[in-house]
Amino acid sequence: MSIGVYIYGDSLMKATMPDQSFRYHFHLAELLPRYVKEGVELVNRAKMGATVSKGRALVAHDVERGMAARYALVAYGGNDSDFDWAAIAAEPEKEHRPRTELAEFRRVLGETVDELHGAAVQPVLMTLPPVDAKRYLDFICRGGLSRENILRWLGDEQRIYRYQEAYSDTVADFAAERRLPLVDVRRPFLLDRQLPRLIAEDGIHLTLPGYTKLYDILTGWFRRELQAAAV
Repeated sequence: MSIGVYIYGDSLMKATMPDQSFRYHFHLAELLPRYVKEGVELVNRAKMGATVSKGRALVAHDVERGMAARYALVAYGGNDSDFDWAAIAAEPEKEHRPRTELAEFRRVLGETVDELHGAAVQPVLMTLPPVDAKRYLDFICRGGLSRENILRWLGDEQRIYRYQEAYSDTVADFAAERRLPLVDVRRPFLLDRQLPRLIAEDGIHLTLPGYTKLYDILTGWFRRELQAAAV
C-alpha cells in the first residue's frame, strides 16, 4: 500500500528557476526521480505565486474530493510577505501592506491545518529558505522602478530579508504552539558556506544546487518519519 504525500506551496515547491532573461522554468521533473521512491505517492499542488489563502482553498477542495494522504506539506510565506513594489516606488511616503499581513497569515495557516486534521491528514510545516535582499531589489528595479523611492520606504534593503524571516519565524512559532511537525529548512541554508550559489539571481528562488539541498532536507525528514513509524 502506497503512502500519500501532498505538497502545498508556491513556486519553490515546483523548483522554479529564472533563466538569464528572468523567464521562469520549472525543474521539478529533473529532481523528482531522485526523491520519489516506491511506496510513496506524491501529489504536488504547488502553484506559482500562491499565498496561504490560495493554499487554504486548494486544501478545502482536495478534502472535499477525498484525499488519500497520510501527510501534507504546507509551505507558504514567501509570497505572503511580498509587497506591491510598483505602488511603493510611485508613492513611497504612503503606508503599504504586504500581500498577507502576519496576523492574517497565521489565522489562515491555522484554518488550513484544521482542515487537514479534519480529514485525518497530518500537516507538516516548514521554515523558508532565506532570500538575498540585494539581488531581489535589483530584480524589482530592473524594469525602471525607482530604487531610491523603494529604499526610502524600506529604510534599508535588508528589511526585505528581515520581513520574509518574520513569516518563517511565525511558521516555526505556530508549529511549536500547535505541536505540529516542522522541517527546519532555513537553518541548514543559513549555515551553508556556499549560500550565495544556492540562491538564484532574482534573490527569491533557488538554483539547482539550492533545490537539491531543499529536497534533500525535506526527503530526509520524511524518510526518518516513515522509518520511525515502521518500527
